Amino acid sequence: MTSATGEQFVLTHQSPIGELIATITQVGAALRLFSVNGIDLVEPYSADAKAPLCAGQVMAPWVNRLDRGQWTHNGELLQNPITIVEQDNANHGLLLDHSYEVVSRSQSSVALSGVILPTAGYPFEISTTVTYELTDSGLVVTHKAVNKSHESAPYATGAHPYFKFSALESADLILSSDAATLTVVDERQIPVSESATAGGALDLRGGVRVGDQHIDEDFTNLPRDEHGNAHTYLRAADGRGLDIWQDEQFKHVVIFTPNYFPTISGGVTSVAAIEPSTAAPNAFNSGRDLLWLEPGVEFVGRWGVNVTL
Repeated sequence: MTSATGEQFVLTHQSPIGELIATITQVGAALRLFSVNGIDLVEPYSADAKAPLCAGQVMAPWVNRLDRGQWTHNGELLQNPITIVEQDNANHGLLLDHSYEVVSRSQSSVALSGVILPTAGYPFEISTTVTYELTDSGLVVTHKAVNKSHESAPYATGAHPYFKFSALESADLILSSDAATLTVVDERQIPVSESATAGGALDLRGGVRVGDQHIDEDFTNLPRDEHGNAHTYLRAADGRGLDIWQDEQFKHVVIFTPNYFPTISGGVTSVAAIEPSTAAPNAFNSGRDLLWLEPGVEFVGRWGVNVTL
């Protein structure tokens, strides 16, 4: 009997910080398990359960909400399936339930391929690949996409991992980001404007305790290091924890801190989803940081996790 998440690809790597283990699912190419020395770094879930709250899954060809599932192409209004009925939105793209195929595999890495075939709501063929690789510092994830259509295609991608550091209660972890801009949304979580984070309730530069605030927001204008990477941190007070980085292709990060993530044991817990994203919510309509892939041209973007013990 096939599990709800398909085949499981278990990766291992003996690093200077200890034994890293990750499990990637066939369905949704999701990061289901990730740990170092027995410390869970994402909230785990059962292989026999559909990924709760889209946990660890790859988002493409759009991220976050698409307003009423609609967008206009060549003067024609195109309709995609509604996945959040109460908001009348299409959420996180077309590959959440896709069964990926293995491109290559080693002890510490796996590359998975998923093809977006033309539909009434997205009339393009896009070949995508996501590669997970355990490294000495943690994890590197590489996203690639090639437009197989005969015209340019709108595209965005991202990931939806729920991070933790199980040596400490997730609610007590400190979440920080130097993002300068917040995407302001309406009651259906569709962007309506932008605002500066500085001095506001969602100024995360000084860090906030995960359990103190429910955040479900898109951030952009991310400061970059000398390598062009932006950083979001989830750490204990003593500095142990995670540095989630994203390269210049990933111009946004969505931060989501629910206190109702379902645990394997049947309870609920606080978690921090940190979602590197190439574009804004509803980018098919706003155009905000939306990529247009030309036929045959490859997109490549990376994000990853550096672990400090």
